[in-house]
Amino acid sequence: MSQKAALFTLGCKLNQYETMFLQEQLEQCGYSIVPFESVADVYIINTCTVTNKGDYHSRMKIRQAQQTNPQALIVATGCSAQVNPQRLASMPGVDLVVGNTEKGHLVHYLATLSKRGYPKIIVSELSQKTQFDPQLINHFPGYTRAFLKIQEGCDQRCSYCIVPTARGRNRSARPDDVLAQARRLIENGYQELVLTGIHLGTYGQDLEERIDLAALLEALLTDQRLSQIRIRLSSIEPTEFTPALKRVVTHCHRVCPHLHIPLQSGDDQILQAMRRPYTSAYYRQLIEELVSQRPYLATGADVIVGFPGESEESFQRTFRFIESLPLAYLHVFSFSPRPGTEAARMSPQIDGSIKKERCRALRALSRRKFYHFRRQFLNLPLPALVLGQRDEQTGGLIALTGNYIKVVVEGGDGLINQQVMVEITEVLEGRTLGRISDRG
Repeated sequence: MSQKAALFTLGCKLNQYETMFLQEQLEQCGYSIVPFESVADVYIINTCTVTNKGDYHSRMKIRQAQQTNPQALIVATGCSAQVNPQRLASMPGVDLVVGNTEKGHLVHYLATLSKRGYPKIIVSELSQKTQFDPQLINHFPGYTRAFLKIQEGCDQRCSYCIVPTARGRNRSARPDDVLAQARRLIENGYQELVLTGIHLGTYGQDLEERIDLAALLEALLTDQRLSQIRIRLSSIEPTEFTPALKRVVTHCHRVCPHLHIPLQSGDDQILQAMRRPYTSAYYRQLIEELVSQRPYLATGADVIVGFPGESEESFQRTFRFIESLPLAYLHVFSFSPRPGTEAARMSPQIDGSIKKERCRALRALSRRKFYHFRRQFLNLPLPALVLGQRDEQTGGLIALTGNYIKVVVEGGDGLINQQVMVEITEVLEGRTLGRISDRG
């Protein structure tokens, strides 16, 4: 009887990709994969440390595994394991803590792991690592769209960010490996690839062969075996939109009209304290240029609330700035002091109640913006991919448009993973309704 393994992922798309790689390795070694809530022989928690909340939920999942089966092997890996391995190792039930460099070899460590009552820590320093480790996968279970990891690490030292410590230096996949992975996923039926990395816009800067993200996109778009897919980009920093990249994302219909471009603050003094390499004026010009060049484009932004020294005036400046921009939505984060970062030592730190109130205000603004963004497309045909899930309230299928609108439509399971045209018929605050269209 095969051993059972359960995996849980916290944090970013990169972690999700790496969990899929681990899952395939486990299956190849004879493990049966079961839901995390089930009784398993091995639990693997792929942790996150970007915020205090990420650390907290990582520890919570470790406790959940230990309570579900105290006799199981419990493994912590990922960014929290990389940054603070001793803390995770001190938790009851933890048997192995594996860093991000060693994550790809985790299955080999399991072969000799036993329940000894004390943990083993395998975490190496990342600062000197210069090579990207290819991790090819065949499937993305539970997802209609597949993530494709093309880059790792970050050389930019924002004053609040622990990611360079957790992930190391900028490292890029070789173009041939990216194409090979893309072909493998498409051969297994995926209709959309989401290119992902820690610092996606720096792709290729570390490679001997001169290439950048725009050139990689061109290679993917001109490959005959990939001619039917659509490509979506995950987050790209504002300063990394070269003329060539702008041209590709605004003129190629197979690149989804959806860009996530971190802002973090609309106040120039706060941006400077964050060590962000742009001004609010630069960001405005970029967003307005991209939106004017690409019809139907959805632009989203990350915003950090309550950065040290953020006065009420600073926050209101950010609020008004965002309000005036053609952004479709926001991802709002409360500033979380990460030990080892410059911002953790800055003063004054902002009271938690103030941060919560500011977060509420920006999230309400985001809801208003996304509502008005969706209303622009009433009764218009939009290309969409039908996802493998149904709306909990109506039971309808969910079709994801290229510009990131989830439209609830009627239809049978045969439509799942199909590219269709949809028309939005009604826009509610928390839901978008539509129908499959023969227009377009």
